[in-house]
Amino acid sequence: MDRYPADVRLALQAMADAKVPAGMRAPPMHRLLWRMGLRVPPPLLASFGANLFVMGGLFGVLWGVLWRLLMGLVLDLGSLTLGITVGSAVMAGLLFGLLMALLMRYQRRRYRLPAWKTLLQGRVA
Repeated sequence: MDRYPADVRLALQAMADAKVPAGMRAPPMHRLLWRMGLRVPPPLLASFGANLFVMGGLFGVLWGVLWRLLMGLVLDLGSLTLGITVGSAVMAGLLFGLLMALLMRYQRRRYRLPAWKTLLQGRVA
């Protein structure tokens, strides 16, 4: 945790003080980004839009790749067009991103946590 940016350490401490379980505070992808020095907010403190696009985007790409690989093994690739693969990846990403953004918003309210920007403004003031 000492290797994370100061803003991230502040956010992690605020979540620990609010009794947020450790697994919800710092998902593996975020820990990697923080170790690289990137000041990415934890999902619980990120905005609705950021969670929608980051989580949905990552899920959509993974879904598209797996869909293409798995369906290519089961079906003849001639019947599975690239458009169907991309369309299903976009729809899956949007649905997953929306659900995760709603879940993160609910959890932030449940633990009475401030948004990332509000937390950082409170530190400066």
